[in-house]
Amino acid sequence: MRYSKRILFSGLSGVVFALASPAIESVQAQNSDFNEAENMMSFNQVELKDQLYYGLRTFLPEQQAFLDKVIAKVDSGEISRAMVNVVFVWSKKRNPKIPFPYFEAVMRLLAEKRGVTFT
Repeated sequence: MRYSKRILFSGLSGVVFALASPAIESVQAQNSDFNEAENMMSFNQVELKDQLYYGLRTFLPEQQAFLDKVIAKVDSGEISRAMVNVVFVWSKKRNPKIPFPYFEAVMRLLAEKRGVTFT
């Protein structure tokens, strides 16, 4: 799926900056030994598949196929569950009614920066 540049740039610039900002990382390091995503790991009561399918309100087969690829990358260790959790929470805050397009765009961007592709 292709999304307009306007939608992507309106949200992606803030997420990329927030995830990459050393100032934010130093504040998090001062507050505790874990960042927000790692703290969320202790609350993983739900399987990742259920969290993503229902939390992101997916119903199209293409959307669920992308989420299956994300889950496979987490299971293989190519991307971390913590990163998925951060993007999940951000996308739900960005648009609670339709969070999936934001989740997909940011996951593709961050994974690409780490050398991981969803083919």
